[in-house]
Amino acid sequence: MIIMQRFARHFVTTAALLAFAAIGGNAQAQNEAPDVNFQVASPNQRLEMIVNSSRIFTLDEKIPKAQVNNPDLLRLTPLSPNKIQVSALKPGVTQVNLWSEDGSIFTVDVIVIGDGRELQMLLESEFPNATIKVRPLASSVVLSGFVDRPDAVSRIVAMAEDYYPRVINNITVGGVQQVMLKTKVYEVSRTKLRTLGFDFAAYSGNDFFVSSISGIISSVAAQTGQISTNAADTVTFGVVGNNSSFFGFIEALRRNGLTKLLSEPTLTSVSGRPASFQSGGEVPIQVSSGLGTTSIQFKEYGTRVDFVPIVLGNGNIRLEIRPLVSELDYSVAVNGTPGLKTRWVDTSVEMKAGQTLALAGLIHEKIETESLGLPYLADIPWAGAAFRRDQDRRNEVELLIVVTPELIGALDPSEEPCAKPGTSSGLLNDTELYWRGYTEVPNCGPNGGAANYNGGMIGPTGPSAIEGELIQPGTPLMEVPAPTSAPAIEMGPAAMQGVHTPSGTRSQPVSISRPAPPTRPASELRPTTAPPAASAQPMGPMPAMIGPSGYDTLNF
Repeated sequence: MIIMQRFARHFVTTAALLAFAAIGGNAQAQNEAPDVNFQVASPNQRLEMIVNSSRIFTLDEKIPKAQVNNPDLLRLTPLSPNKIQVSALKPGVTQVNLWSEDGSIFTVDVIVIGDGRELQMLLESEFPNATIKVRPLASSVVLSGFVDRPDAVSRIVAMAEDYYPRVINNITVGGVQQVMLKTKVYEVSRTKLRTLGFDFAAYSGNDFFVSSISGIISSVAAQTGQISTNAADTVTFGVVGNNSSFFGFIEALRRNGLTKLLSEPTLTSVSGRPASFQSGGEVPIQVSSGLGTTSIQFKEYGTRVDFVPIVLGNGNIRLEIRPLVSELDYSVAVNGTPGLKTRWVDTSVEMKAGQTLALAGLIHEKIETESLGLPYLADIPWAGAAFRRDQDRRNEVELLIVVTPELIGALDPSEEPCAKPGTSSGLLNDTELYWRGYTEVPNCGPNGGAANYNGGMIGPTGPSAIEGELIQPGTPLMEVPAPTSAPAIEMGPAAMQGVHTPSGTRSQPVSISRPAPPTRPASELRPTTAPPAASAQPMGPMPAMIGPSGYDTLNF
């Protein structure tokens, strides 16, 4: 028994060593160069050689005669009675004919290609992420394959031009070449204003005293006592006597303003092609054209995005992007033409597809404080407030621009969204507009609003409905043959009264039943506990409109 165990261990060890030796021999054979000897065994054979290489043709018989059709491509050198050395001189195609002693002719078609191994190894070492194939021709070279960055193509061609006078470039950049850019512009502007001013006018007979330092009183008629203001006063009071009067105008104002701007333009372009997006309008501007005449030019305002995507490979994208946001500013209007308030960024970034990058941010805070008053009198503590006007204005602006590029492709027909802007609401009839006060109603079909649509219900209503099926009015939603073991529940015309559906009122009976379960042999059944009896539930109303409609059902 011990001898048999030792023999078994020795046998397993020997088999393992032989397997490893075979694997190592195969790997070494794969890494070695092709065999120098070429056995000529059939009348017609084919062989590929590289320039400045040689092969030894071996025939089983003696070779009394050998000939090459184009001596400029190949050189034949006899080595022994049955061996001839063939040396490749130039690229091309030719034939080598060998004669045997019995007069048989053996023809070998030889294709000599250029030696591009040095350039191939150089490109593989310098561009490890690229897959380039070098094919030398007679006076040029063909480069084909894929690279991960577009800027690598020019460097590869420059290196190949050092070996060959002419380079045929068939290199392409791998990956998706279509880019969708999502740009988001966030801006918040807060304005805080505080103003306090006091103007007054005092009359006593033919004498008067007026203080208009705050600019509330615009003009005073001394003879009639009429006072004109610019409507900036918030509080007005007066004390009138027999022969004297006093009028006071107070401007006490606190104003807090908040403005938010959110713009999310999205546009798509292919790699290397510029794309533009404009959402806004145009404002007319008068421009002098000489000789006292003017012309009208239109200037764009709104949100504009210009960008050029360049796909670099491995998910990297280079963006040349310029987002611009402008709006009308009537505070600097000239002859009724408003100015433009713009925010724009012009930059170049490199990022991964799907990443989000903040291109620019702005935090702007402006504080303006102004005090106008009569000299000396305005400096009197407490009482000087009647002779001056104080104003404090603060403006805070926060701006952020972020971009997100994504590599995309076209949608399949099944991926197209069903709901599009404006398709979920329909036209209004007179009842919905004048009596119910609706501004829009859900659209359940191609014929307009829900109240006017009588063409049936669109879309799936249950497991048995087919997607996109149009169910005609009066057609049962589910109709399955009733099993023999369970009676079907049937709703007659009387039970259908008052049941409303998007297709109109149902007048046909609807048969709802469950098919009997398939019978199985008794041997396949397992003993299980009986489930509790389901409680009888009343049937709910018929299916209504799909999704929230946003309006309550009103019955007039």
